[in-house]
Amino acid sequence: MDTLNFYQILIFLFQGFVVAFLILLLFRLRTMIGLGILFTSLGLFQFIQVFLASTLYFEISDLIVVSPGSSVLFSATLFSILLIYIKEDAITARKLIYALVIANAVLCFLLLSFRMNIEGANNYNPFDVSTDFFYTSVLVLFIGTGILYLDSILIIFLFEYISKRTSNLFFRILITMVLVLSFDAIFFTLGSFRFFKDIEKILYSGLASKNFMAIFYSIIFTIYLKYFEKEEYQTNYITFKDIFHSLTYKQKFEVAEKAVQLTESRYHTLTNLVPVGIFMTLADGKTTFVNPKWCDISGISEKDALDDGWLNAVHPDDRKKLKKGWYNAADKREASDAEYRFLKPDGSVIWVLGQAIPEYNENNQIIGYVGTITDITEIKLYELELSRLKDKAEESDRLKSAFLANMSHEIRTPMNGILGLAELLNEPKLSGDEQQLYLDLIKESGARMLNIIRDIIDISRIEAGQVKISIDTININEQTHKLYTAFKPLTDKKSIILSLSNGLSTEDASINTDNEKLHTILNNLMKNAIKYTSEGGIELGYHKEGENLLFYVKDTGIGIAKDRQKAIFDRFVQADIEEDRYALEGAGIGLSIAKAYVEMLDGKIWLESKKGMGSTFYFTIPFSKN
Repeated sequence: MDTLNFYQILIFLFQGFVVAFLILLLFRLRTMIGLGILFTSLGLFQFIQVFLASTLYFEISDLIVVSPGSSVLFSATLFSILLIYIKEDAITARKLIYALVIANAVLCFLLLSFRMNIEGANNYNPFDVSTDFFYTSVLVLFIGTGILYLDSILIIFLFEYISKRTSNLFFRILITMVLVLSFDAIFFTLGSFRFFKDIEKILYSGLASKNFMAIFYSIIFTIYLKYFEKEEYQTNYITFKDIFHSLTYKQKFEVAEKAVQLTESRYHTLTNLVPVGIFMTLADGKTTFVNPKWCDISGISEKDALDDGWLNAVHPDDRKKLKKGWYNAADKREASDAEYRFLKPDGSVIWVLGQAIPEYNENNQIIGYVGTITDITEIKLYELELSRLKDKAEESDRLKSAFLANMSHEIRTPMNGILGLAELLNEPKLSGDEQQLYLDLIKESGARMLNIIRDIIDISRIEAGQVKISIDTININEQTHKLYTAFKPLTDKKSIILSLSNGLSTEDASINTDNEKLHTILNNLMKNAIKYTSEGGIELGYHKEGENLLFYVKDTGIGIAKDRQKAIFDRFVQADIEEDRYALEGAGIGLSIAKAYVEMLDGKIWLESKKGMGSTFYFTIPFSKN
């Protein structure tokens, strides 16, 4: 291989660096001074490269000659087109390409006209400058102009094509420019130097020098884009087709298709962001689209929701009515709205408000419907809770009315007994036994009235928050025995058996608690059991369970219906009370007092009962010792 002239190579590299630096500097300053100076500089490069390509070639070896204009300046011009295409818009790139092509064409005609001047008249040449430049073959210049235009098309097309297959910026630029400059070297040589004997040398020289500059410029331009203007490039075929010429019907279809895809992409992005479910249907009401939020609310997939599949997610109780209303609105071409429920696969129920409006085409014809569903479960639950509270308030009012009627009966009965018996005591012929009987009955009626008054006072104090806890040391066995002794005559009178079951020995039965509250709780439970038991027996007992004492009062009375058990501890409620009917003897507040006192003692109370099979009331209090 012959020796290379490295001196000339270094000069070419220096020239390329200066040209690249000037182009990139002017491009960098475009926001302040615009692109006009850069375009002017590129036009100047075109003039110089035409002059140099026509006059100067330098040997760097026996086989390679290089034109600075063709290899350095022309290559830099093509790189500038690619740079502006990447970083600026399609209109700017198109302006530059057309400007360069027109400038070359104008230069060709000017050179031709100047040569005509020289040939047609005597000329005055004061500095004795050679006029050989004006005898350059204009045909060669026109060939160069045409190839410049083809080079510009190839730059855009190849860069787009290569960008689809690699994301590496350097390789995208390098491969594009190597292919374009190789194309330029081959076709410009074949078109301009086809009659030269050493055409092969010119062809090899052009390929070698231009590919060398392609590598050199690719490195410089990549460094600039990576570190000075970071490239955020996305391939866009529409830009390519918009730069050069009018689109064919096929291209117009592709552009329209991509525009539709872009619109759909933006639409789907919006529907994915909104916090409501969105659906679209045909004019006949058949579903064609639902967004992810719709699927999340309904619990079914988009595929399953299409056509009439969405109805499968609707609660069975709402399905028929909703379907009828929806298709009636679709037939009438009207907007619609409805409240209904979705039954999700996990069993949860979601309330939604569905709304839909017609979608029209350019002829004002309905082509479908667009609608939304909004999750209103919390609102419906709030409404249901308000309704429940309203019903509860009405029930409470009804119960209070029944309670007042019952209280009137309860108070009037002993009062009538007292007044009537007191009147009988005025009879002078009463025997001693009769007088004692009347006095006992008066005493019993007075005690009954006293219990009623005491319960009313207790529940009033509880409601007012005036009840205090007083802790004392008491013996549980002694308390239960007192209750057993007090209630034994009443059970004997009703011919029912009363039994007592203590779970601790007398020595271990001492605890710290409120004696009065515990006595009231047990007393109310015992009175309640005796009142509703007419045969069988009643058992009072307790045992230790963990850190608590578990008390119970078990009876074989009328029992409590399941739907009444939860309300039995409410104020003024009795198991047997019904509207317009008096309950058995009592005010209906004994159990509510017992519940309040149990909770004050840090315990809990509950019952087990079946209608007609008796009841067992349980409650716990802490087993607290000294």
